[in-house]
Amino acid sequence: MRVCIDVSAAVGQTAGIARYVRELTLALHRLPDGPHLSLFHNRQHQDHLPVALGNHTRTRIPLGNRLWRLWLLSGLSLPRQWTRDLSQSDLFHATDVTLPKLAMPSVLTVYDLTPMLFPQFHARLNRWYQRMTLPKMLTRAAAVIAISQKTKDDLVRSFQVDPARIHVTMLGVDHTRFASQPKEEALAQVHAATGIEAPYVLAVGTLEPRKNLMALLHAYATLPPSTPPLVLTGSQGWGDQVLTAMVEQLQLKERVRFTGYVADEVLPALYAAAELFVYPSLYEGFGLPVLEAMACGVPVITSQTSSLPEVTGDAAVLVDPRRSDQIATAIQTLLASPAQCRALREAGLARAHTFSWAKCAGETLNVYRHVLGVTQ
Repeated sequence: MRVCIDVSAAVGQTAGIARYVRELTLALHRLPDGPHLSLFHNRQHQDHLPVALGNHTRTRIPLGNRLWRLWLLSGLSLPRQWTRDLSQSDLFHATDVTLPKLAMPSVLTVYDLTPMLFPQFHARLNRWYQRMTLPKMLTRAAAVIAISQKTKDDLVRSFQVDPARIHVTMLGVDHTRFASQPKEEALAQVHAATGIEAPYVLAVGTLEPRKNLMALLHAYATLPPSTPPLVLTGSQGWGDQVLTAMVEQLQLKERVRFTGYVADEVLPALYAAAELFVYPSLYEGFGLPVLEAMACGVPVITSQTSSLPEVTGDAAVLVDPRRSDQIATAIQTLLASPAQCRALREAGLARAHTFSWAKCAGETLNVYRHVLGVTQ
C-alpha cells in the first residue's frame, strides 16, 4: 500500500495539528505492516520534520500557504509537473484542511468545527475559507477521520455526513517524552530554560479566545494572593493582545507569567513541575495538552464540554468553562487537598496510558485499508 500524506502542518507549524501530523507520520513509518509513505507539503522549509522521515519521497507544491489555499478555492486541478510523484501513490491523506482534486482515493482528517460553531473565535478570512471549502472536501474524501466522537457528531449534525463514512481515531501521546519525573529534576530544567520557580499553576495552549483564558484570569483575580502564580504557555494567537490587557486591568501582573512558545524538549518538564494543570477551553476537537499533562502526572482541571470528557474519563476535575467561580473553586480546592491531587495523578497516568501514537497509527491504517478494500 502506497500512501501520500500531507505533512504541511508539520513543516510549517508547531501547534497541536503539527504534533498530530508529525507523530502520526512517524508512527505509520514504524508500523511493521505499515504503508509505504511519501510526503506532500506546500512549505519551503522542512525544519520541523523528524530526521527519520528524511528518506521518503517528497512532493512540494511551489506555492506559499495563502496562494495554495487560493488555488484550492479556484477548483482547478493540479498541474501534472506538481503531481508526478503523487501518481505513484494509491491513496492521499489530507491532514491540513486542504484536499486538492486528485485521481486517487483520499482520506480527510477533521479536527474540529470551531469556524462554524464558534465563528467569533476566528478571523473573518479563516471563517470564510473553511465554510467555502470544508463541504467540498467532505464530499471529495472517500473517508473522514474525526479525532473524537464529538467531532464526528458535529460533522453529522452540521454537514449531514453519513456516520458510516466517519472513523473516530483519537490522538496519542509519546510516553517516552511525556512521563512522570521527579519534581526537583523537572523544576531545575524549567528554571534553566524559562527562569520560572516553583510552585506554579500551568495552562498550555495557543493564546486565543477559544482557550477561554479570560475566564481563567477572572478566576485567578478572586483567589488569595498566596495562590501559586499562573504560568501561561503557548504561541501568540488571534486576539492574544486582549489577554495581556486583561492582566493589567485585573492587576495580575505580579501573579501571571507568559512564557511564549516553549521548546518541545522543555514542555514535559514544565508539565511535571506544575502543581496543577488548568485547561478551561470552550471547545476542543480533542485537547492534546490535557492528555500530555495527565501523562506527566499533574492533576488536571478542564472543561466538561466538547471532547474533553472523552479524553479525561474520570481522571480530571471537570468544570463549566463559562463560570470563573467554578474554575477558582476547583483550583483552590485541589491546592488545599494533597490527597485528592495524588488520586488525580494516579488516575491521570493510568488514563494516559490507554492512548498512544502506535494505536492512532494502527487505526489510521485500518481506515486506509477500508478505503482501498485491502484485507489484513
